[in-house]
Amino acid sequence: DILVIDLKDCFFTIPLHEKDAKWFAFSVPSTNKAQPMQRYHWTVLPQGMKNSPTMCQIYVNWALQPVRKKWPQYLIYHYMDDILIAGEQLDQEKIIKELP
Repeated sequence: DILVIDLKDCFFTIPLHEKDAKWFAFSVPSTNKAQPMQRYHWTVLPQGMKNSPTMCQIYVNWALQPVRKKWPQYLIYHYMDDILIAGEQLDQEKIIKELP
């Protein structure tokens, strides 16, 4: 049996620590230059940042640890937000409920 999971908006489900907000900040000038530049920061992992894919890999790997420990007989592969779980007599509902 095979279970394939594609996590929706994976980057946007990973929260950033508030102390790290300054590293994920950006500024936007006003369109008519009448107002000062506005500064914003991400509260979740943004797409397009150099380390976002690596952080996503680490986070998904961490989230899969309980599944790997509970069912060591299954093959579990993941790449970014795509997860493949394969094994005989795969109980898909139990595995999905185990994921955080």
